[in-house]
Amino acid sequence: MFLLLTCVIMSGCQKKYQYVEDVIERSVLYGIHEKEKDAEEIKASNDTMAYIAAYRKFCISQSVYNKMVDEGFGEYLDMPLGFKLYNSEGKDISDIYFLTKAEKEKEISSLLLNLKDDGVSINESTTPVPQVDSASIKDLLPFFRIKKDEFDPHGATWYEPKSAPQYTNRNGIYLYFKTTDGAPGPLRFCVQYLADDWLFFKRVQFSIDSSAYEYIPSSTETDNGGGDIWEWFDEPLSPGDKELIYALSEAKSAKMKFIGRQYYGIRTISKQQIVDIKRSLDLYKAMGGSY
Repeated sequence: MFLLLTCVIMSGCQKKYQYVEDVIERSVLYGIHEKEKDAEEIKASNDTMAYIAAYRKFCISQSVYNKMVDEGFGEYLDMPLGFKLYNSEGKDISDIYFLTKAEKEKEISSLLLNLKDDGVSINESTTPVPQVDSASIKDLLPFFRIKKDEFDPHGATWYEPKSAPQYTNRNGIYLYFKTTDGAPGPLRFCVQYLADDWLFFKRVQFSIDSSAYEYIPSSTETDNGGGDIWEWFDEPLSPGDKELIYALSEAKSAKMKFIGRQYYGIRTISKQQIVDIKRSLDLYKAMGGSY
């Protein structure tokens, strides 16, 4: 009788919370976009216990998603970004602080995210595992055009800064990349030169914050129309280009000099282009890319 009474009292002390997961949804009709999933009820005795339950739910979602990506089915699932936790008054308490918060999060994530099917810790594996930074992805995605190939069985998806020109007959410089089954491919470098005279450039020299760099593309393309000419290259970066790319991403001022057969042309790299080079690099790394 005493135990029954105790259970009734404890159940009566349970509070109701709403767990709402933020995800990236892949849709044939609407492409890729961020959305909130339907709310799920969590019952807990206090805010701290509710947060722990919510964090466990989120880690389970991440674990399921990672497993499906590993098995080649990631394109069919929403990618978890984060979560909100609403109390009975409708206030989001997902940023709640309590003394053991970091310790509990580490304990839960280690248990749910760092184990493979055979029970061996991922950290013990000889294969490096890409780390995904969901918070950074969420912050950076609004600055990108995202295009998914609806005919690709592996969900090929392109991420390109919105400031990048959509046609080759424009001046431009930017980084972009493609993901397949949720995993980033090589980081790509695109540079475009528009003028009214041909250069047939084969190399580009950079002046970045008074330091000099040079980039030699493996090949360049040319086209013309309406009295204008345009020349460009679009190719994957190599490890040897890292010094140039990181210098560009942190530049205060930068210019590039296109070296042609007989002449050269100089273009200033805008502040916006510099900012978006860094954003592309940051998004690439946040999604698990390494450069």
